[in-house]
Amino acid sequence: MASQSSPDDDGAMVAEMEAHLQSIRDAARGDPRRELEALYLLAVEREALAVVGYGGDGIQERVGRLVAEPATRAVVARALRWASREERSHVILARGLLAQSGGLVRRAQTFAADIGGLVAGWSAAVLQHTTVRRAPASHLLATVVAFTGRLAGKVPRAAASALRAQSFREFCRFQMSAEQTAVISWERIAGVLVEDPRVAALAPIASRIAADERHHRAVLSVLLEAFDDADQLCPGHDAASLARAIGEVDPSFAAPDGSAAGESDEPIGRGGTVFVRESPGACSADRPALRALLRTTLVDTGLLAELFAKAPGSPRVAVKTTFMMSYDRHDPSPHVDLALAEELALLLREHGASDVAYLEAPNHFDLFFKGRTVPEVARYLGLESEHYRVVDISSDQVPHAYRRGFGQESVARTWRDADLRVAFGKMRTHPSWLVHLTMNGLESLGRRVDELIFRDRHAELMTGMMMLIDAFPPHLGLLDATHHVPDGLTGILGDAHPSHPGRLYAARDPLALDLVAARHMGIARFPKNNALALALDWFDDPRPRLAVDGTDTPIAAFLSPHRNDATVFLSAMAYPAYVLGDNRGSFWVPLMDPVAFPLRARPSVLLRFVRALLRAVFGFGSPPAERP
Repeated sequence: MASQSSPDDDGAMVAEMEAHLQSIRDAARGDPRRELEALYLLAVEREALAVVGYGGDGIQERVGRLVAEPATRAVVARALRWASREERSHVILARGLLAQSGGLVRRAQTFAADIGGLVAGWSAAVLQHTTVRRAPASHLLATVVAFTGRLAGKVPRAAASALRAQSFREFCRFQMSAEQTAVISWERIAGVLVEDPRVAALAPIASRIAADERHHRAVLSVLLEAFDDADQLCPGHDAASLARAIGEVDPSFAAPDGSAAGESDEPIGRGGTVFVRESPGACSADRPALRALLRTTLVDTGLLAELFAKAPGSPRVAVKTTFMMSYDRHDPSPHVDLALAEELALLLREHGASDVAYLEAPNHFDLFFKGRTVPEVARYLGLESEHYRVVDISSDQVPHAYRRGFGQESVARTWRDADLRVAFGKMRTHPSWLVHLTMNGLESLGRRVDELIFRDRHAELMTGMMMLIDAFPPHLGLLDATHHVPDGLTGILGDAHPSHPGRLYAARDPLALDLVAARHMGIARFPKNNALALALDWFDDPRPRLAVDGTDTPIAAFLSPHRNDATVFLSAMAYPAYVLGDNRGSFWVPLMDPVAFPLRARPSVLLRFVRALLRAVFGFGSPPAERP
């Protein structure tokens, strides 16, 4: 085996980065914008490489081979996954900043840097963590990629020696040097941003990313000290001591212990009882049956009494609900049942609530159609009552400094200041996240969702949502799965042929609730960008500590987005196609009620054709009954 990386090697990597940054500065000739664009491209490539380096299959498999107890390996795997997620957020920011530059050439350069970083990360992982015997084809291809990268000047000379099979300890030492070069790079970006008044406000974000990279370096230092050159855990170390040392660097990287999952003491990720009640009358939208089902679920179980015991007196209650994906009142699949909304407000009032506020936020539909404000859509649907008020989240924002993550800088005041918070969602499928349940409904409590989805975004939607839940968790989760539940691949966009399970779900722990509901929908495994997958790491996995009270069987004839190989493929392609394929989701819009939601501008013939074709092929967004 070749010798380990030395401090001299580390210094060489830093010196090469400093020289490269100077060459970028010289080429810019005093133009901050040109220098920033070059720095952003460098960041996209290097950070994409780190995403794979920390979160790819290669390193995760390598961690699985460490000579240590499973609990210890789990701590290591979590720390590296968290580093990967933070690196991904850095990539997204750099890509979003480049997107603001505009132009086809800049897009192509950004795409090439992103793909180049991912490919380089894969090849490095193969060469560092596998042998020719274990994966001969992959090893050969990775060797060709690495050689090509060296010829193209993409592999720093000081890093080339690390592209070989090495111990986990060597890997950590090498990555510590790489993290130091990232610190220098982001500090340079922060310095250039300060020089330009037009973008100076972004400097603190770049400085924060540099701090992230320092945290990664410190975590790697902990791992380096814990393992020897034979990949064995050193004496005196175990899972608890390792988690403790990593937690001293940043608690986000340490494995949760089930007792301090978020900023508060609310039960996110702690499990408990998930109540599932079923009613044949609820399947057919019978209002008395729906109201009775809600009372059975919340009152007869004692769940509502337990909730109000947390806030005696006359608490203010904020309910984040779902109705802004609605497009035509003939299709109730995109929104919660109105009778349930009315009955919930009555129950909250009966238990002493002094104020009940239903919160919703506008979405990107208002870019294409008029009449799409929250009050307008609420009036259209009939979501009006003397027992509650409707709050437009977009006009209710107040600043908030979140303790981890970035991309959110505010939160709805009504949600923040409420004594009790309820997440009231509608069971829906989603093409890329598979499910859209109670926790997903909280994604719009801060920035608009479309600001965190498309290619010019500066942050990631799922991370932004976890930040909100972490800081201001709901005290109760409630999921409407009674009637007109949209299933299939594109359920969230509306469904003319929905499912009618007749079920209502409720729990103190919304994460536990969503996991049970997803299982009933036939979905037990989640993609990496799914809210539930991220929540299991951000908080804790409640499944060992949850129980189901009531119906605990799959929903009959429910169409999962992963029901066959074709839908699995389409699901995998859905997010990149949606983000990169057109102008802010303009292709994927339902057939709006033209009277309530007239077009802002007449679309082109091509756009009308594509919209109609997609609706016909995927079966979304066309009301099941003809309008009068």
